[in-house]
Amino acid sequence: MQQFSCETVADLAVPGLATGRLTVLALHGVADATTSAGLAAALAAPGPAQLVVDLTGLYRLEPAGAEVLYRFAEESADLGRPLRLTGCTAQAAAVLARTGAALERAGRAGPELYASVSEALAGVIAAAAAAPEPSPAPPFARTDAVELRHRLLTHAVVARAQGVLVERYGLPGPDTAGTLLRTVARRHGMRAVRLAGALVQAEPPRSGEPWFPGRAHPAEPAVGFLPLPVGQALPLHVFLDALRDTACAITHTDMANVQLLDPCDNTLRLESHCGFPADFVHFFAVVDGTTTPCGQAARKSERVVVDDVASAPDFDEPSRAAALAAHSRSVQCTPIPGPAGRAQGMFSTHHAQPGHDFTGAELDALDLVAREAGAWLDWYRTSTVLDALEDLHRSAQAP
Repeated sequence: MQQFSCETVADLAVPGLATGRLTVLALHGVADATTSAGLAAALAAPGPAQLVVDLTGLYRLEPAGAEVLYRFAEESADLGRPLRLTGCTAQAAAVLARTGAALERAGRAGPELYASVSEALAGVIAAAAAAPEPSPAPPFARTDAVELRHRLLTHAVVARAQGVLVERYGLPGPDTAGTLLRTVARRHGMRAVRLAGALVQAEPPRSGEPWFPGRAHPAEPAVGFLPLPVGQALPLHVFLDALRDTACAITHTDMANVQLLDPCDNTLRLESHCGFPADFVHFFAVVDGTTTPCGQAARKSERVVVDDVASAPDFDEPSRAAALAAHSRSVQCTPIPGPAGRAQGMFSTHHAQPGHDFTGAELDALDLVAREAGAWLDWYRTSTVLDALEDLHRSAQAP
């Protein structure tokens, strides 16, 4: 029997939409006659919410699966809830076109097709904005949208990695591939999406050979702020927590955070934090653009210091309000240098009084910490990540 699964990626309140809810589903595996009942059940499960369905992880779409999508689209359109599909492969798009040509001649509405998740979300937002007398946007509407986009792109990377494992090693299906990814990632102290991203970017191994024959194993760089001596295995999250606590100690504050740049979409992802309320953590979970000091520091690859959050032009108004609500009145954001001098992350300290006076010694110490952190992250990427890929290669071939 063919493998099929459906994952709920997001379920959000969106004022202005019919029923006020948006659900994003991601399909995996094969949608054919043997799995069409499962597909129909998956589409119906969210109830009256509007749907965006990501087909990135769908290996094959057969006419029976396409008919389910068209039947659901017709029923949803009658209720003012168009079905939006994104991430179609060439094979899926061809099957949908053939199915649509037959069904639409009979006057049946079909799903809306979008080239990317971003375009599908833009369609949702446009529909909400056009609604009569729209409700006021919830306080986290923008950050929810950024977080959703990031989660969908992350999901696409994991789905691609699962497909690579199934095709390269003949694994039974995406569920087995996903379990293997998570298991190997845990063994090496990293998130599965980090390993998935490395897998899809790396050149494939040659048959019967180690993946990276003859690769160098550089020594772990010395880092003065680590809680363990060099040579002992250190998970990434422990390293980032140590970096955060060191920045707090240098600048005499109890509010700090560390972000890493995600190469999938060039967003800053909050990885470690202390001293902030839940609303602050929610708002700044994923940061894009230059409407915050950390975003500007990442773009310029140089430190940004804000003397007064209440009046500084470095914030847009929603970001300013979120920072002030956390009692942050002055901020410094120091980039972590990466390859070619570009920032690969950021650590920031926040202070309860405006005009916090950073001494020259404090700024020098922050620069030293940033250089050491950058060197360690470079080593981590070229050592620990490659170790994890080789482990994945061996484990996928194991009987």
